[in-house]
Amino acid sequence: MLMKKKILIWVCLLAVLLAGADMGTVQVNAAVRNRITGTKRKGYVYVDRTGTVVKAGEIRQAVDFVLKNSSRKNKTRQRLRQCYEALVKFSYFHMGTEVPTARNIKSCARYMFTRKRGSCYYYAAAMAYIARVLGYDSRVAVGGVTARGPYAQLSPHGWCEVRIGSRWLICDCSMQRAHSDQNLFLVSEIRYPFRMRRDKTYVMTVKKGRIIWKQLLQASR
Repeated sequence: MLMKKKILIWVCLLAVLLAGADMGTVQVNAAVRNRITGTKRKGYVYVDRTGTVVKAGEIRQAVDFVLKNSSRKNKTRQRLRQCYEALVKFSYFHMGTEVPTARNIKSCARYMFTRKRGSCYYYAAAMAYIARVLGYDSRVAVGGVTARGPYAQLSPHGWCEVRIGSRWLICDCSMQRAHSDQNLFLVSEIRYPFRMRRDKTYVMTVKKGRIIWKQLLQASR
């Protein structure tokens, strides 16, 4: 009898695994999708499009940043703007010339949220996570930029892009910090006021509570 119970338990566990269930995920109300949810007493979390709570440290940091720097009474785009302006106030700090890969974008975001300083890549990574927890698709682009005229050499640069409708728009925190007279929040590449070059684009996907960064083929831009 005991052996039959053990066999039944193993069969049930195998069925769950074959069904693709993630034993480490937490799901919430089916009506809650792709947004921050929770209460002050129990805490706030980001829930992805599958209704799964995302537990990644940089996502939790982004949620805390959004709650601290934007008003829940405002519309989502207004909150995105408030967070953009708050992030621009973080100190620019040269972190070397190494261009991040898809694997270390999350560490750039964590550093920026924790230390409140970083280079253009760190601003871009943090902004991408902020946009994500507010419900927007987001990505990080790297390449070069200059504000010194048509013949100046491009400097290594990274920026965030947020999908609004069918368009990807630029949110460039580090250049905004250096050029406060310009609007670099949700601008198209055509209207971006400086000469720039895109070398790589990294896209964030969130599925069943997991964050995945992948390099996008330039033809798919």
